[in-house]
Amino acid sequence: MSVDRESMTKWLLIGLVSVMALCLIVACLCVGTTYFVSDFISAIGDALESAREILPTPTDEATPIPTGETTPETTPTTQPTESTSEYNLAEQTLRLLSSIEVPVNDPIELAKRFRGISDIPRVLVESADPIPVGSVQSFWAGDNDKNINFQVQAELVYATEHVYFWIEQGVKYDLNDVVALVDDFEGQTYPTNRAFFGSEWTPGVDGDPHIYILYARGLGFSTAGYFSSVDEFSPLVHVYSNGHEMFYLSADNVKLWDAFAYTVLAHEFQHMIHWALDRNEDTWLDEGFADLAAQLNGHGVGGADYIFALDPDVTLYNWSYEGEESGGHYGQAFLFMSYFLDRFGSDATQALVANPINGLDSVDQTLESLGLVDDETGEPITADDVYQDWAAALLVKDATVGDGRYAFHSYKPPSPVSVDEFGKCPIGEQSREVSQYGIDYIRFHCRGDYTLIFDGQSSAPVVPTEPHGGDFAFWTNRGNESDMTLTRAFDLREVEGPVNFDYWVWYDIEEGWDYVYLEVSTDGGETWQILKTPSGTDENPSGNSYGWAYTGYSGGRGAPAWILETVDLSDYAGQEVTLRFEY
Repeated sequence: MSVDRESMTKWLLIGLVSVMALCLIVACLCVGTTYFVSDFISAIGDALESAREILPTPTDEATPIPTGETTPETTPTTQPTESTSEYNLAEQTLRLLSSIEVPVNDPIELAKRFRGISDIPRVLVESADPIPVGSVQSFWAGDNDKNINFQVQAELVYATEHVYFWIEQGVKYDLNDVVALVDDFEGQTYPTNRAFFGSEWTPGVDGDPHIYILYARGLGFSTAGYFSSVDEFSPLVHVYSNGHEMFYLSADNVKLWDAFAYTVLAHEFQHMIHWALDRNEDTWLDEGFADLAAQLNGHGVGGADYIFALDPDVTLYNWSYEGEESGGHYGQAFLFMSYFLDRFGSDATQALVANPINGLDSVDQTLESLGLVDDETGEPITADDVYQDWAAALLVKDATVGDGRYAFHSYKPPSPVSVDEFGKCPIGEQSREVSQYGIDYIRFHCRGDYTLIFDGQSSAPVVPTEPHGGDFAFWTNRGNESDMTLTRAFDLREVEGPVNFDYWVWYDIEEGWDYVYLEVSTDGGETWQILKTPSGTDENPSGNSYGWAYTGYSGGRGAPAWILETVDLSDYAGQEVTLRFEY
């Protein structure tokens, strides 16, 4: 299944080359914004030399160990080893990232700021008139594989208290199948999802309590259905918005009589609800809840759990919609949430749904707020604890082991495939690679008692690249439906020009869906103008872009690479300007 693809995000790193004063300040204040940070080189012009600020370089000092002597002796200061310094930097990075709350975007504010539209209503109409069955309307739909949008003419073929079911003209269907599907949604899925997860925005953007469901062709080979949050806004905000609480069902891939159709409706309705509660929730958690919604309604989850079991070395939080790995992500997220429900119960799971914090931090905060303690250790339970117990439970699946935590109760998961097996011991040293929050299962069939010694890396990179130079770089962070900025003011009043802004940039962004802008303001940030960058584009297949921007991979196709960009700011010589990267 595909969800609001336009909301998915990756990342961007910036190693500024210009304005040394900025570099020094941010390098000191933002240590750990990414796992390493980059070098900064020259200045915009000679006039900026006087603006450089020399800041003290922090040093790490070893803490002396008390000797027990009545009179303490002077203890020499020891310099940290290279490994110690790297560990400290990783610890700083982790603490900083844990403290950051990625800001949610405001599509209305963005449309006003970049498109100059001053009057944008949040609600299109306060109250909508009923629509008679047989009515025909035009809707935007999208092919998520090709990233193209198109209009379809659809007929309203069936209506209930909370559903309008539309079918693209020309698509064959049996009305009995429609009635059975929609009546089940109205009587079962709608109240079940709302009772467990919460309510969608209702009467919503269109002043109508009905949910629009469009059954149409051409949504993409890999798409069963999707919910697009752009429909929750006026078409003034997004050109492809239908302006309704709405989700889509593929007429190419889903038959209305098939049980899978019931699964898709439960799944997409959860996305609609979760969007209303926590718009920028991490993808894995939102998708896990969506498949959990199908389970709660007595439906299957489409076999994604079996795909995961075949290769469980899939990172939990770094979601991919490409290739075979996509199905594994869905399966992993669902099995994690199914285990969480079984172990901690409905109240804890509903508290996690309602928690506005995102991802694993949300799991940690929810467990802490409920005061949940490990019965065996007496320590508070953390998200990492749950993940490790869940990974073991996938293999053990036996409630009689330990205190019963290594089991599922409401769902029977498939057994994961082992990457290796050993029948003779000792085996000597073995080396493996496994993804962060991924799993390798290794089986031992050795008789006798043996000691297993494990030694792994104590840290993992946040992004798959090194800084362009030095130790530091700016990282955008990542998040759905979010708005991250890096802003700095420059005084160019004594600069005559020419003025160039040079910077190294590395980005891996979902091409055609997400965009990064370089902007300039001459009025202290009241208004902004998007600048043209050498490697940017004005192509906008999804309708998500506000102008010239970065998207896709830096350096072209394939793996992203650091590239040097130069933007001419000569038009702003003699002024005070503010520059901003916005993602």
